[in-house]
Amino acid sequence: MRLMWHKILSLLAWVALLGYLIFAVHLCSREQEKRLVKEVVVTVRDADRLQIITPEMVKLWLEQEGFRLRDTEVERVDTEAIRRMIARRGFVRDVRVYTGLGGKVCIDLSQRLPIARVNTVNGYNFYITEDGWILPLQRHYVLYVPTITGNFTPPFSREYIGSVSECLPEAQKKVDENYIFFTKLINFVRLIRGDSFWNAQIVQIDVSTPARGAGQVHWQEPEVEIVPRVGRHVVLLGTLDEVEQKLDRLMLFYRRVLDYEGWETYRTVNLKYRNQVVCTK
Repeated sequence: MRLMWHKILSLLAWVALLGYLIFAVHLCSREQEKRLVKEVVVTVRDADRLQIITPEMVKLWLEQEGFRLRDTEVERVDTEAIRRMIARRGFVRDVRVYTGLGGKVCIDLSQRLPIARVNTVNGYNFYITEDGWILPLQRHYVLYVPTITGNFTPPFSREYIGSVSECLPEAQKKVDENYIFFTKLINFVRLIRGDSFWNAQIVQIDVSTPARGAGQVHWQEPEVEIVPRVGRHVVLLGTLDEVEQKLDRLMLFYRRVLDYEGWETYRTVNLKYRNQVVCTK
């Protein structure tokens, strides 16, 4: 009998303890919900390599979009709405928004990295990012990336902002010559960036579209010239077909000829013709 009462008392004690824990958790939860936002913490993860977006800029966006967070109850903060608003900003690659301890709203983001600036004679002026986005120039920040100049037409309007892959319907992309060439051009820039020597050496890419002769109906792919940082020569690549092999020939020419004759010797280096390097002084 005494053993049974002992078990009953033990059971009641555990039930009471469990009830207290449930009540305490509920009470803490209620208190947590009543917390007010005391601080907005913005972290730009890649700020050490790029400073297009700053924490101050993000806080200004919040203000402009009507997000008054200070002294707002934490439970009323719409983190998803804030995330969507920030994600719409062009140079934001990805963003997380969440609430933290001590009444903090935390915003954690990374930036899109520009790899080239396009500035054509027909009025296109924008950045291309490493993930294939078209973004406008920035007034407050100068980016030192290769410049693509010349006369060609990208497959979108001058005001377009967004992904290159989404600028045209899927079926049209397969036949649109401007889209096909522009994709080649982006891949060429990526190829340059992937090589430490070419990334340092090539400062400008100039594109020229051949003029159509009388009665000519077929589209001709633009040709490309590159302007190096070292030397007074211009490199004529021709079209962007077999461009890796052309750069290999150029590297061989640099090592076997310019290293001995001097980097100021030639005016043009022509790589248009297969397995040839034709130079003029």
